[in-house]
Amino acid sequence: MALNFDEFQKVVETAQQADAVKTDLKRALKKVTSALGGLQAALEEMETVLSDEYVATPKTRKPRAPKEAGDPSAPAKKPGRPKKSQA
Repeated sequence: MALNFDEFQKVVETAQQADAVKTDLKRALKKVTSALGGLQAALEEMETVLSDEYVATPKTRKPRAPKEAGDPSAPAKKPGRPKKSQA
């Protein structure tokens, strides 16, 4: 039985191409699975919002922290952009 290296090389190349296709398919499957998970989460949120028992929670703002006075003798900053100096 003689070995035909041309046929053997074709078999190896076909296997390498199949591995590349398999890797691409795995990557695409991960993306699709991730997208479906996001869609499922969005559907569950919509069901919650559209249910009869849903009550929206009012948004509250955090209280502002008072500004710290660094140097009391320094003049207060004026609002707006600083004037351009002509040089």
